[in-house]
Amino acid sequence: MTLMKFLLIDAAVALVGFSLLLAFQTVKHQHSLLGKTNNKDILDQAQIGLPALEELLDLEILARKEGSGIQFDSLIGLWRFVSVWKQGTDQEDSISSALLRLFSASLELSKDETSDELNRFNIINSIQFGSLLIRFTGSGKLKQPQPLLPFFFKCIELKLGNIVLFSRTLDTPEEKNMPFFALIAIEESGGWLSARGRGGGLALWMKDSSTL
Repeated sequence: MTLMKFLLIDAAVALVGFSLLLAFQTVKHQHSLLGKTNNKDILDQAQIGLPALEELLDLEILARKEGSGIQFDSLIGLWRFVSVWKQGTDQEDSISSALLRLFSASLELSKDETSDELNRFNIINSIQFGSLLIRFTGSGKLKQPQPLLPFFFKCIELKLGNIVLFSRTLDTPEEKNMPFFALIAIEESGGWLSARGRGGGLALWMKDSSTL
């Protein structure tokens, strides 16, 4: 499953497509809003010291050889999407990155208190445009040595404000078919996280300051 399919699947695709159309119309009328947003993002990234692609690729090689050393507790929190790179390219997928930032794409990990497994997460992935929220909830488990974070979604929910427009239970895939993140590195103070998805995309998140 690619990173985009991880974020936008099933009925959500049509709804997000409509929102994208509205977004592009807004961009046209506000003189290249996405370009301005990207410039601000680049400035903000420089200020908080987010790594460049070359550094992430070096860290990925090291993680595959020796493990990333990422521990369960360091992953707990709300992670805001920053950038994505397609496999085999040194260019950021600027359109996907800008749209996912525009839609406030986030990944939230919390300890599953109902599980006997110490390394089991509750996982929430969501995107939002105005008062429209698309949320996937599920479960994940940290597996050594790199480590990997296989996960699956149990439910998809669409909300408009506090009103639930759509909710559906999702089938649990076989373990061999589950999407996963191969965790590459996390900043020493927990400010950013990088991983490569099963589909080959390289992703970078920044931790929400309220959960640092």
